[in-house]
Amino acid sequence: MIDALKKGDKVVTIGGIHGTVSAAKEKTVIVKVDDGTKIEFNRTAIATVIGEPVADKNDKKAKVDEKEETSDTSANA
Repeated sequence: MIDALKKGDKVVTIGGIHGTVSAAKEKTVIVKVDDGTKIEFNRTAIATVIGEPVADKNDKKAKVDEKEETSDTSANA
């Protein structure tokens, strides 16, 4: 799993930080945790990869899917 990390993967670190991989280097990954905030972690600090890679913000299908997930979540609340 650690060797397969790539840009766009949603991850959780061993410290509980959630974010999206914005770059992958040989021994580290850069994780975007908020708009304009990126943190570099050792690959070994990644505990979990959650879900599929995040689609580009300009991808219309991704926006539709995201909207459906939000409405499903609110309906279950």
